[in-house]
Amino acid sequence: MSKKNLILKSETITITPSNEEDLWESDWMIAFRQGEKEQIGTASFAGEKLLGAIPLKVELAQKYRNRGLGTEVIKMMVNWAFLHKNIYEVISQVEHENDKGVNALQKAGFVFRKNEGNVETYSIVKEKTVWTGVYLAVGIVMGLILGLVLNNAWLGFAVGLISCLCVGKIMDYNAQKYRESVTGKSGQYGKRSKK
Repeated sequence: MSKKNLILKSETITITPSNEEDLWESDWMIAFRQGEKEQIGTASFAGEKLLGAIPLKVELAQKYRNRGLGTEVIKMMVNWAFLHKNIYEVISQVEHENDKGVNALQKAGFVFRKNEGNVETYSIVKEKTVWTGVYLAVGIVMGLILGLVLNNAWLGFAVGLISCLCVGKIMDYNAQKYRESVTGKSGQYGKRSKK
């Protein structure tokens, strides 16, 4: 990956890794994209990584809090992490009294998982793959083309639709099995824990 690909940008901020050789343990520097050039905080995936889950910690300087920047940073870091094949969950911990931190996590889509003493754990889970829908659309197009070639629109449509639907289901099944092999969890994704 080139350095240009490692800079995460939004309209407001940029997030740049401090060490391109160690993206998962080193800090990422957060700065405004325009205007102020000073570092406003850090983000990091440093910590215990287990079964497809990684930790995320975001720290903003006091004067930059309560502006929605924390939520923006969290979303950007999660989106980047989920681009990686073996990452299925991002976990963050926050002190119980830190209402602003809890609020930022919840706005970014994190869900409460557990409470240990004064620390609450939140996480967000990568959505499951949905190849079936993609292949269904491909099947419709292929079916229409096959129908024209066979001079029987209904037969071509049925064959194209059924074959592509099957391919999509197989791809979804394989993706789910791979996910389960990485995480050790089956069928638990997408379920929300109650507080």
